[in-house]
Amino acid sequence: MENEQQKSIGVLIVKLILLGIAVLGAVLMLMGVILGWFKREAEIKKPALSQESLQIQEGEKYTLEITNYHDLGEPPFRWAIEDREVASVRDNKDGTAEIVAKAPGTATVTIKAENCEDMQCSVVVTRAPIASIAGTAWETEDGDYFFLEDGSYYYFVSPKTENYIKGTIQIKEMTGDEMLSTEAAILVNSVDRAAYFKLDTVADLEIYYGSRRRGSRYTIYVAANEEEAAIYDSGWSEALPAKKIDLLTASALDGKFPGGADIPVDIISDTAGTVAASYSPDNPFTVPDADFSFDGTYKESLNAIQIGNELIFKRGDKEHNALYRLPLDGSGAQPELVYQPADGRIVTIFGTDGTQLLIGEGDAQNGSYGTDSLYRMDLYGGSPVLLVEDAVSDFCVCDNTIYYTDYSRLVKLSMSGRSEVIWEYGVYCYDVTEDDLLFLFDGDVWELLDTGTGEDCGYLCESCNQSYECDIAEQSGDYLYYLAYDYDTETVSLRALDIWNGAENLLSPSYSGTKHDTYCVLFSGKYAYFTTEDGESLVRLDVTSGVQKQIYFDDLDYWYANEIVEVNGQPLLYLYDEDGNGWYVSLDQDMNLNVVTSAF
Repeated sequence: MENEQQKSIGVLIVKLILLGIAVLGAVLMLMGVILGWFKREAEIKKPALSQESLQIQEGEKYTLEITNYHDLGEPPFRWAIEDREVASVRDNKDGTAEIVAKAPGTATVTIKAENCEDMQCSVVVTRAPIASIAGTAWETEDGDYFFLEDGSYYYFVSPKTENYIKGTIQIKEMTGDEMLSTEAAILVNSVDRAAYFKLDTVADLEIYYGSRRRGSRYTIYVAANEEEAAIYDSGWSEALPAKKIDLLTASALDGKFPGGADIPVDIISDTAGTVAASYSPDNPFTVPDADFSFDGTYKESLNAIQIGNELIFKRGDKEHNALYRLPLDGSGAQPELVYQPADGRIVTIFGTDGTQLLIGEGDAQNGSYGTDSLYRMDLYGGSPVLLVEDAVSDFCVCDNTIYYTDYSRLVKLSMSGRSEVIWEYGVYCYDVTEDDLLFLFDGDVWELLDTGTGEDCGYLCESCNQSYECDIAEQSGDYLYYLAYDYDTETVSLRALDIWNGAENLLSPSYSGTKHDTYCVLFSGKYAYFTTEDGESLVRLDVTSGVQKQIYFDDLDYWYANEIVEVNGQPLLYLYDEDGNGWYVSLDQDMNLNVVTSAF
């Protein structure tokens, strides 16, 4: 029994020993696993990047850094980028790399090293805002802007219609907040990634439908990036989207300026004049050798002209009229019918080339200014020959050529009916000379054209700041004479423009008037005759001495005059009496009136 107990105890001891050995093995194995895990954790390290996402503008550089590079044991890292067209990466071998932004887009930089986790950085490259507006050019729906590096500024409103500005600019860069406080606040956020600019401009030359100015000032605001912009021009008071276009050189832009040539020195001095400050009765401006002699230019009339020894005049009203002739020999003969328009038609204006009649006709319902056809007709027989079907507001004849206008252009017309537009802009007043020169007021300045060559010689003076209600001008000697109505002061005055230096001189004092009346003027010998006081008064000015005389029609039982022409060396007026009846009345040297015939 004792032996069996001892044997059982021995077996138990052996089992316990074996169990202990097994437990110890398991513990040792578990410790090995744990020690292995800690060992692996020590070998696979985690880098830390200065940025895991990055946004930079094209052209910019950024240094990306592994901030725990030294703690990692300074292992050699490999830097790679997936899209090298967007950005590039260069390893500095010190735990940093230089990222260079190339073009807008997105690319991923990957960083690897042995025993280190892989790291990535997302790089977003954006387009840089424009550095400066100088040296750029832009196209809008209204025209092209060119801003040169040298401070020049060109604006082509429409090259086809010759509207443009050339000048200088001063550029100031602005913030968005500063732009918000201006009239161009609408530009803020109108363009992505925009830079903002304020441009103060001064026009060296501004041409708009033929009008020429200098010194005009405009402010232009621009919001722009490299490809697109929005432009607010104070001249138009609106903002327009714009696309970038090629920038031309100054010489190329000057070459694009049509009609911008300087005035030839051998014709007109390039010295611009100014309006005389005032008229002085004690020392008036005079032209001692002035002589308004006939120069071969015939100017149209609404009511009467002289051909040979006969008066051709219009009789009737705006609804029914005809042309008559009356001998000027004092024979007392009765007027004889010359031309009767068809039913529903009236004679609107007429003139002569010295031998035949030129007749403007229109629809009666359009009144006396509705000319739609121009004819020529032999004075002593034959049917009218149609020259042109066009709006003809007034015309003159010089050297067998007709020049006519509808106030928006000037047309050259041959006696055979061949026409040519020689001026495409405003025409308010003009005179043609026998040596092919044409002096023309375009609503702003006086222009000089060579009708023989078609050359626009340029302007004669700076902006005259006047409005010309009379369509008659007369060039004689060194001066161009005309009657001007000033809208600001509501006055009429006679002026003489020095065609050599552009100076405008006041020949007469200013007389009152209204903008609703058309004022008449006649140049004859040394005198200029013109109406004032709403057409109710007539002034005769001796241009050689400055002596003037004025009469009032109501003192002579008349109301007002609406035309003056020369007949037999004397002024002939178309006058209305107090009852509204029309009369043709001559004026003698003593300013006495004598009735020639009635207008009805």
